[in-house]
Amino acid sequence: MFARMSIDRLRDDLLIAVALAEFSYRHQDTDSELARQAWILAAEMLDTYDLDSYQSIDALRAVAELEPAGVSEPPIDVE
Repeated sequence: MFARMSIDRLRDDLLIAVALAEFSYRHQDTDSELARQAWILAAEMLDTYDLDSYQSIDALRAVAELEPAGVSEPPIDVE
């Protein structure tokens, strides 16, 4: 169970970091301060795993390959 949680945490952190980097890129002209803060948060998250923004995409692909085939759990409890 711990290994599964670690993979989930890694995947979630990578997705968040990529989303923050994308947000930063898209909003650098409209709100440069918010874009800068998003970029800093993304960099801090990736620093935890000793990755840069480009390596995070490759890491997401590697994590996806670790997922068992056919497993598609919802990200939240949908009862």
